[in-house]
Amino acid sequence: MRKTLGTLAIITALSSLLVLQGVFAQDAPVVHGVKRQIADAGENAKKTTQEQVNCAFEEPENQVYDAQFIATRKKGVVAKGELFETRIYIRNTGNVPWFSAQSGCKNMVVNLGTDNDRDRISPFFTNNLLWESGWAKENRIYMKSLRVDPGKLAEFAFWSRAPQEDGFFREIYTPVVEGKKWLENGTITSDIRVGNGSIPLKNKDILKYIQTSTNLSKINLDGDRWIKVDISEQRMSLMVGDYLLRNFPVSTGKRSTPTPYGETIIFQKQEVRVGGGYPHYIMPKWLQFRRGYGIHALPSLANDGGVFWTEALNHIGTPRSHGCIRLLPADAEFTYNFAGIGTAVKVVP
Repeated sequence: MRKTLGTLAIITALSSLLVLQGVFAQDAPVVHGVKRQIADAGENAKKTTQEQVNCAFEEPENQVYDAQFIATRKKGVVAKGELFETRIYIRNTGNVPWFSAQSGCKNMVVNLGTDNDRDRISPFFTNNLLWESGWAKENRIYMKSLRVDPGKLAEFAFWSRAPQEDGFFREIYTPVVEGKKWLENGTITSDIRVGNGSIPLKNKDILKYIQTSTNLSKINLDGDRWIKVDISEQRMSLMVGDYLLRNFPVSTGKRSTPTPYGETIIFQKQEVRVGGGYPHYIMPKWLQFRRGYGIHALPSLANDGGVFWTEALNHIGTPRSHGCIRLLPADAEFTYNFAGIGTAVKVVP
């Protein structure tokens, strides 16, 4: 069995794809320096398995736990039930070393955890009954590198068994310092086609916004994009047909200047809109859905040193606007990219 898996590993390495974080895209170029670091990470993982790991380190006064995803090596397409290997490389961008659960060191143990939903049981889990698969359990993957100092790359190498169903599967993983912190800057989105899995072409660009570990083939993306604003909940939903893509907190109109109910469409988009009347509000990511009403990022004024912007920030989640629908900056950016001219808007009580 070990010999067979060794052969599989060689075949997989020769035919693997280097996939930087993205969605069913062409392979992104990797600079020579990063390739060298990935090779070094693999060599370091092999070497440290043969040597005693030094668990000692000087603890900084303010410990920083952080990570950066670098690359994934894996197949892009597998057969149903196929056994395949994945190698993931993540940089330690904190100021303390990481240790593998297999290192014998007790502090700063780092694993790769399943995410979105966090700690979910992965359909790709392969147990360790016959060989070392790299999985610690159904929602954890061992770090192969036994010690990873700040600035260095960690290697996570593991075998997976493809599900016995067709589909485009998305698996999301996040490194976790056990008992301390999930390192969300190092989150990895890994996509793989199993068997004859397919996805609709109409909204294929929507896939990059889906942050859920799931079989993407089962999501109905044939519907139109539309926006729902719930006044009582102070929430806004971005929809594709019946599928909820995102849900954001908002600030809608206050009682004296309410946001009107009803169904309309977006008929104007502007990167930044400046109000024509005094005090000339600056409204980024403007999406107009009625005359005088729009969806936009937190408004600001040119000459108040950010006071009005801060006030608007504190109002998110409560109806305090003059009738527009205010969003946090990142949420407004997402909504602006999601919606186009003609996108339906439905405002409900």
